[in-house]
This record gives sequence, structure tokens and C-alpha cells, in this order.
Amino acid sequence: MKILVENSTWNNIGDGFYQSALFVLIKKLYPEANVLMEEGPIFRAFRPKSEWQKKNALHLMDYQSADLHIFSGPMIRQILTNYKDKIKQIKERGEQYALISASSAGISDSLRIETGEFFQKYQPLFLSSRDQDTYLKFKDYVKNSYNGICTAFLVNKMLPVDQLDNNFKFFISSFYRELEPVYKVNGEVEIKNVELDRKKTFFGLSHRFSRHLNRFRPVQDGVNGYKIVRVNQEVSTKFNHINFALPNSFLSFNLLSYLALYKSADFTVSDRVHSCAVSLAFGKPARLFTNSPRAGIFNRLGFDHKKDNGIMYPNLEIIDTEAEKLSSFIKSSY
Repeated sequence: MKILVENSTWNNIGDGFYQSALFVLIKKLYPEANVLMEEGPIFRAFRPKSEWQKKNALHLMDYQSADLHIFSGPMIRQILTNYKDKIKQIKERGEQYALISASSAGISDSLRIETGEFFQKYQPLFLSSRDQDTYLKFKDYVKNSYNGICTAFLVNKMLPVDQLDNNFKFFISSFYRELEPVYKVNGEVEIKNVELDRKKTFFGLSHRFSRHLNRFRPVQDGVNGYKIVRVNQEVSTKFNHINFALPNSFLSFNLLSYLALYKSADFTVSDRVHSCAVSLAFGKPARLFTNSPRAGIFNRLGFDHKKDNGIMYPNLEIIDTEAEKLSSFIKSSY
């Protein structure tokens, strides 16, 4: 038995968190199978714009076959574009596909219906969502659906992650939709004592342009003896004046290095959903600043990012319980 698990469509390192944890989960659930990584849609990962760029892309996934293909992430909105031909190919070959840790966040009702009708015609073996909204929107279209969880919450259970030196005291700041905030701590360095002076933009510019001016923000190495580690998950060498604008800026081509930081930090402050998710997965509190529908992954596990100024405290027991439920669902479905 051969199983291919998508693990390439990273728009940022955060996508690697849930895809890599999912890959290891499948290997553990099917030790007798040949479990390998599958290339995902190149258009999802790299988003070429011009027609000649799209024409020149080699779609490696078109040349990969397996008994079961597993796709993941916020990709349901792309079923009718980036995944349509591959799914048709899978079905024509008599193979199966499944969606795990999948989301339709932000989908329009018309696209939901059209995508649901496609699912009815080319039925996945099963669908496990990562937020309840996705489950409710597609459970009537996919016969075997499960109100699942985001597999980013499984990084501590599935991946080998280093613990950094105990004398390295720090918390994580990771922002990609607004400028770096200025931090102040009243009392001990705990997440509840941290105050942020936030700045969305310079001169009313869109963040796309304003981020180039981040280096003109007040420079903070740390507060009250704790380093502020700026985790940049948009891995690119194109704009190093953005990447290394402030002290303790971190980039890596190794997702396990990012996870070592989240595991070793006292807490995380971020507008990134998966930064906060993996922080909680390692038993560390997180404060989330976003209204994105993708934040539904927290509600599914009982975390409320809309209360207490976005502060969420870990609950490893619920993660363990839901991980077992997800594993049981997958095994019973294939």
C-alpha cells in the first residue's frame, strides 16, 4: 500500500507545521505502508501571475501515483482551480484521495455549492476539517466527514524538536500584517503583563509598502532581561532589509528550528494563526491578534481568541484527546 501526503505547498513556514506533523501521523498510523511525501500544486505554493510563467511550470504531482493521496490546509477554496485536474486524474486511475486538516475559511456561498457538487461527483474517501465552520459547510457533500482539528497542534507529539538552553530567556514576536509593536512589561515578564504599542502602517500605506519602513520603528532588543525574538516565517532572501530590520530576527530553511524557538519561548505574541497554535501545542501561552476566519482552529479546541485580549493558555489534555479521536477516525476510514 502506497500513501502520498502533500508536503510542499508552503506559503510560509507555518504551512510546514501542519503538513509535516500530518506526514508523521500517517506514517505512525500505517507502519506497514509505503508513506511518502507528495508534491502539491505549484500554483498554490508559488502563485505565478503571468500566463507564460504558468505555462513553464512543471507539475510534478501529475506524475505521482498512490493508493491514497492526502491533501491538507486552507485549500478547499482551490479545489476547482489548483486541485481539480489532479483529483480527476486520481479518480480515473481508480485511486483515492482524502482531505485532512482542511479548511474552507473565507469561501463564498456560491463557491461552496460549486465545490460541494464537485465533491459529490468526485467523492473524497473522507474529509477531516480543521475548523467547525468547514465541517458544517461540507458534511452534506462528503459522505464521510469529521469535525477534526488542525494538525499543527500535533507538532509536539509528532516531530523531533530541540529544547534550547535554559539561560536563554525570551518571548516570540511574529507579525506579518502590521508593523512590529513596541513592548512594555509591567512587573514580571508574563504574557498577561505585556503591553503593546501597535502601529498598523506608516503614512496610511498598505502593509506591502509600509513593511519596508519597519527598520525605522523603535529598536528593542528586549524587556526586563528577556530577549524579544522576531520570528519571520516568510522565508525569502529578497528583502533582507525587512528580514533583519530589528534585533533578534530569525529565519531558517528548517522548520524544526522554528519549532525549537516556540518550544523554548516563555510565550508568543503574534498575528499569525499557526505561530499561536504551535506555541499552545508546546504548552506555552499565546496572544493572537487577528480576525481571520482561519482562527476557527482555536474555537474547535475550546480556545477563545476573542476574550482576554487574545490571550490563550494551553490545554494539553484536550489536544491529546482530540489527537486520539482524529487518529481513530482516519484508521476507521481507511
